[in-house]
Amino acid sequence: SCTINNGGCGRNADCSHDRWTSAVKCTCKAGHTKIWFAGSVVCRDSCTINNGGCGRNADCSHDRWTSAVKCTWKAGHTKIWCAGSVVCRDSCTINNGGCGRNADCSHDRWTSAVKCTCKAGHTKIWFAGNVVCRDSCTINNGGCDRNSDCSHDPWTFAVKCTWKRGHANTGCTESKKGTVAN
Repeated sequence: SCTINNGGCGRNADCSHDRWTSAVKCTCKAGHTKIWFAGSVVCRDSCTINNGGCGRNADCSHDRWTSAVKCTWKAGHTKIWCAGSVVCRDSCTINNGGCGRNADCSHDRWTSAVKCTCKAGHTKIWFAGNVVCRDSCTINNGGCDRNSDCSHDPWTFAVKCTWKRGHANTGCTESKKGTVAN
């Protein structure tokens, strides 16, 4: 009977009786999983069994009100749903961590937060609250003088300034005009 020692169900289970046979029925409480141990059913903390189903990149804990399993992804990881379960994956493997196609995604060595580094020939700008890496030649002519064309080195993609026809490289930028000696 459920009134004596919780029907043998243990402290992590609720005891009831099968409505047809009246046999003791043990139902694990929220946050606990039913396992077989020494021929008996035991309800163990779900976080101690396969990390509560949270995956290796998440921490398993329990909701403070319902005791249900709660998966909290570790820094540098993103929560996704897969086959009805929460799976935490490296943020850089999902949409390049939000860095965009002109950036490399990595993690801060101290906080593991996503870090976007613009690829060669690209400049980091803020756009709509996000970091975007744009072709450097589209921003202030890539830092080239107004009398030159901005392009990219075919091997390194670094900015390359080429003087326009009729202009010579005097070593002076527009702001230093007139400083060349004759």
